[in-house]
Amino acid sequence: MSSKRSRWDEEEEEEDVEAIKRKKEKEEKKKAKLGAKKAQESVDVLPLAETPPVAINNSGVSEPPQSRAHTPSKRRRISVPERIFPLDTPEITGCRSVEIYEKLNHIEEGSYGVVYRARDTETGDIVALKRLKLDREKNGFPITGLREISTLMAARHPNIVNVREIVMGDSLSQYSRFNGASDCRVFIVMDFIEHDLKALMEDMREPFLQSEVKTLMLQLLSATALMHELWIVHRDLKTSNLLMTNRGMIKIADFGLARYFGDPVDNMTQLVVTLWYR
Repeated sequence: MSSKRSRWDEEEEEEDVEAIKRKKEKEEKKKAKLGAKKAQESVDVLPLAETPPVAINNSGVSEPPQSRAHTPSKRRRISVPERIFPLDTPEITGCRSVEIYEKLNHIEEGSYGVVYRARDTETGDIVALKRLKLDREKNGFPITGLREISTLMAARHPNIVNVREIVMGDSLSQYSRFNGASDCRVFIVMDFIEHDLKALMEDMREPFLQSEVKTLMLQLLSATALMHELWIVHRDLKTSNLLMTNRGMIKIADFGLARYFGDPVDNMTQLVVTLWYR
């Protein structure tokens, strides 16, 4: 047999080589696309990590990245915010001395304190200075004084007397010498109000008009609604404890019997000063 190959066999062989070459190129392109797609998915899943670049040779085949390329050269740091306290805590300072107030005159005396009219020597403002009675207390600070201070500080309202600060005195203060007591140390500084409703009604030649009564009741109920919203019961609302400015604004004062209540209401002291609350 003759081993000579014909030109047709050579052409068929060349066609087979070309088909194999095209098939190989298609597979290489497919692998390159698949590698690029996987790299993009890894970037989407891990946004903080740097994805190593995919090297492609001249024939279009993607080369596997080296092991050193997997470790990013620089990692992005996540800054953790500092823990901030949700409330602005006030600066803790000591109470000022009562000596900065100049006593002008005595106003009145109640069951739990004595009220004076005084002047602030630094600003010149006229204030009401209430001295808490501590001479009868043998078991520390009286609970009535704590309730009065806490409820007055909590109930901030235009129709409730405003507390400016708490000042301290000593045994050598002018107020202690005036009353002959040696333990008068705690004073509540409040805004000075010119009149109380009881004395004003007794000295009036004509009673309040109906429109004025409505205005006074609206102010009183507004302040009472705030106290009840804060779970505070005054327990001593009467005309002598309702102060009134020269402009006709009512101010509720004397929180000596005020206290917090809850739901259900706990047992409270039945014997109180005001007859209407007994």
